[in-house]
Amino acid sequence: MKGLLIKDFKLICKHNLGFLLVAAIFFCMSVFSEKSMLFSYYSAAMIALMPVFTMAYDESYKWNKYEAIIPVKKNLIVLEKYILVFVIIIPAIIAEALILKYAKNISIENTAGLAYLMLFTTLFPPAIVLPVIFRFGYLKGRIINVVVMGAMITSITIITSINSTGENFKDANFFPKSNAFLFAITGIIIILISMVLSIMLYKKREF
Repeated sequence: MKGLLIKDFKLICKHNLGFLLVAAIFFCMSVFSEKSMLFSYYSAAMIALMPVFTMAYDESYKWNKYEAIIPVKKNLIVLEKYILVFVIIIPAIIAEALILKYAKNISIENTAGLAYLMLFTTLFPPAIVLPVIFRFGYLKGRIINVVVMGAMITSITIITSINSTGENFKDANFFPKSNAFLFAITGIIIILISMVLSIMLYKKREF
């Protein structure tokens, strides 16, 4: 497990730094925006997709041939990707929420609400994409990425509009509803279901 995590971190450092820079730019747009949190959700969601992109490099490097000879069970290979998602997004969410708190003078309650909502927006994309990729591979399953990106943009737009005041949510005050915590719980439930489904599908996959 440790070796798999190290391998994926090396892939991220080698291939995804540009993607991380784009996520940082989105986050800066949210920081310098007077009120809106819209771009912070996009930033966090993009960071959450980096573990998914490691699977594209796994496929291009023919990693599945190495998997056949290393003493690691398929369920652990699947589990590692989901652990990687949490290892990446939790520090990112905490850092972004705290920066926004002090940059925009947000209350503790609203900062917690922001973190809950960001957790949902980060867990939703990989929860949908990973089972498809584990079943069909990254190249065959890449069409689902387009669908997920559209769903991600729609969900972020809805979450932003629900948790903001004013007619124009891009310029509205951030005001998380009391059910923001339920979004986080929903995201965790979805990712756990996704993990179980991915394990089942990956065991059935033929290389």
